[in-house]
Amino acid sequence: MKDLVLGFIGAGNMNTAILSGVLRKQMFPPERIWLSNRHAEKLSAFSKLGIRTTTDNRAVARNADILILGVKPQMFGDVLPELKDLVSEKCVISIAAGISASYLKAKLPGAHIIRAMPNTPLMLGVGATAVARAEDVAPELFQTVLELFRAAGVVAVIEESQMDDIINVNGSSPAWFFRLADIMVKRAVSVGIDADTALRLTAATMEGAARMLAESGKTPEELCRQVCSPGGTTLASLSVFEERDFDGLMLDAMDRCTKRSKELGK
Repeated sequence: MKDLVLGFIGAGNMNTAILSGVLRKQMFPPERIWLSNRHAEKLSAFSKLGIRTTTDNRAVARNADILILGVKPQMFGDVLPELKDLVSEKCVISIAAGISASYLKAKLPGAHIIRAMPNTPLMLGVGATAVARAEDVAPELFQTVLELFRAAGVVAVIEESQMDDIINVNGSSPAWFFRLADIMVKRAVSVGIDADTALRLTAATMEGAARMLAESGKTPEELCRQVCSPGGTTLASLSVFEERDFDGLMLDAMDRCTKRSKELGK
């Protein structure tokens, strides 16, 4: 990555998370990072770190060798025309749901396009990012992009045709876990358990369960059975999942997530 300049369009949560990982791992010095955002007040904290900041997207595109588009899918119609004449032969990474590589190539002729789907835990360096295979991108450049996301968590390479569905696995899914935790904590508080205690135990339990999924070598189904004792409390609770068709509920949620990604798509 020697001498390469990294650019970010947008200073929202995801770009901030990626940028934090890059700085944490010292992959790029601050003076070789550019960041733009339409609201100048969001840039001051980054400027203090030595990052080059601006409200002008074109300035970032002009100076960057690798450009990460961290804007909402609805904003691409406004942003891409600004960049069109500045990104030929440069690497442009889109982290937006639904925006296809073919659409980006048509709007940004000559650019090397890579699609990625990160998630918000990147903010803590424990994210999960899916990157679409890009056969027309040089292997060295593609590996550089993978390293950018590995700086803040786990990376998997998938086919671009799977991008609308991978959002169920790592993109939107943190919100589902947060929703579950919210219910657990509120239930605990309702029976007199301290909220901080309930949240701490819930978070630790989720973290421990995640490590078991990643490290035990067992399937989620096997781990679920391992928690259950015949006639015990866990089986009693899971019986409600069966009665209320929890599997069907989750599949419906995932289908709607994919459907919305396709609706946003271009």
